[in-house]
Amino acid sequence: MRAEAILIQRPERQHPAQRMLFTTATLLAWALWASLWLPLVTLVAWLLGLRVSYVELVVREHSHGVQDLLTMLVIALACALTAAAWAGYNRLRYGHLRRRHRSLPADRTAIAGALGVQHATAAWMYTAPRMVLEFLEDGLIVHQQGVQQRVLRSAAA
Repeated sequence: MRAEAILIQRPERQHPAQRMLFTTATLLAWALWASLWLPLVTLVAWLLGLRVSYVELVVREHSHGVQDLLTMLVIALACALTAAAWAGYNRLRYGHLRRRHRSLPADRTAIAGALGVQHATAAWMYTAPRMVLEFLEDGLIVHQQGVQQRVLRSAAA
């Protein structure tokens, strides 16, 4: 198989979804390749920045270069302690709450009472895999199944 056979010479003949998929795959491949260079770029930038910071704060004849560096470290420490204190407060306040738990199944009697239908109808609704209900202005619940319509009489009626 020749390498040219893999390449598409006429991209306008390609399906739009396939073009979008190949474009996305190409973009991801370039992003992955660029991310492989990031540690080296970061190291060089960090070394250059560290040297510049050291020269500007310590080597030059400033009256308080080391003091400025210590002030920046104290401010960074204060920010870190503030963030940790806020996270601890939120953990103490909200840590005991269970937010991602399965809710309890609905009770058939509660369904019947909330919708105002007979218990048998509520039991049928409980086991139905899907249904379309329409709540009319006069309080009736209309169940639509295919072409048929069935009016579920209210328990109060």
